[in-house]
This record gives sequence, structure tokens and C-alpha cells, in this order.
Amino acid sequence: MNRRYSLYLAFIGLVASILACNAPSQATPTSQAPPPSATSYVPTASPPQETALPTPTGTLPEATPTSAPPATTETTPTSVSATAAPPPTATPTPTPPISASPLDFIRPAGLDHWQNLPDGRYECKIILQITGGAPPYTVHHDLDVFTTWESKPVIVFMAHGCGAMVHTIKVESADGQTVADDYWISPPWCGD
Repeated sequence: MNRRYSLYLAFIGLVASILACNAPSQATPTSQAPPPSATSYVPTASPPQETALPTPTGTLPEATPTSAPPATTETTPTSVSATAAPPPTATPTPTPPISASPLDFIRPAGLDHWQNLPDGRYECKIILQITGGAPPYTVHHDLDVFTTWESKPVIVFMAHGCGAMVHTIKVESADGQTVADDYWISPPWCGD
């Protein structure tokens, strides 16, 4: 039974010595430190003191007075200037624009302009008339793809010979609508 009480007393003594080592200093500062900044405060702490653990033996050694912890110099809190980060804002989920009507385009019935090139080919231009949907529009003309905000974009392509010009046009609008169609034009540089 005495051994149990001795262990309790040793434990209480250990806790008391740890508290005594980590207690703040009773010394008064020689000058008043300025108050810490209202926006930030970085406390400084003294390093923890190491305390030797008692050695387990049959009998406990007598308590010896421990030396006082080394005198610590008081430090002034360092203020760090920091700008407050703006509060996070909700990021709206992008929604497709609302269209006024269904997407469509007028099928080309002829060339709007053509030009004979020196190499025997022809530069052909058609003006595509897009109705409905919401810009920007992505226009696919066979393998050529471009994006435009115009409802009457110009499509340029090359042709040669007197065979019918057969092409595919596909238009996608920003609101998610898609329309596609094939068209053919008889070359105007060849007689009927």
C-alpha cells in the first residue's frame, strides 16, 4: 500500500515540477510593449523545458530541490501585416443562353460570289443565313470549322470543274441546338 501512495506522490511531484518549469516568468518588463495589432497577433512561446523522469527503483529517492528554470527574456509579440482575404463568393453555374426560336439556316441555292483563280480553280463564297438559336455559332462546312457571332457569316471554299458542288453545313448554337443539312449548287462558270 505504501508503494502505491509513493507512486501517487511521485506523480504529483512530477506534474508540479512540469507546471513550475512552464509557468510564465514573474519578472516585470522594464518598458510597456505596444498593444498587438488588431488584425493579427503571433504569440511567441519559450521552448519547453525537459524534465528528467524518475528512475523506477524499489524505494523512491528523496526529493531534492530543483534549480529554478533559466530566466527568460520577455519578447514582444510580432505583428504581421496581412490583408484579409475576401470571403469566398458563390460561382454561378454557367447556363446556356436562352434562344428566341429554334435554330435553322437557309440552304444556299447559289454562290454569292466566285472568282476564277490562275491555277484553274474557283474561289467560291456563300453567305449563310442563320436564324434562331443563340450566338456564338459554330459552323461546320465539310471539314472547315469556325465560330462566329454573326447571323450571316461568309463561307469560303474552293471548287474546280463543272460538276455539281455538294457540301454539308452543320451549325451549333451556344444554347445547345444543332442543325445540319446537305446542299448542292450548280457551278455558274459552266453553261447550263
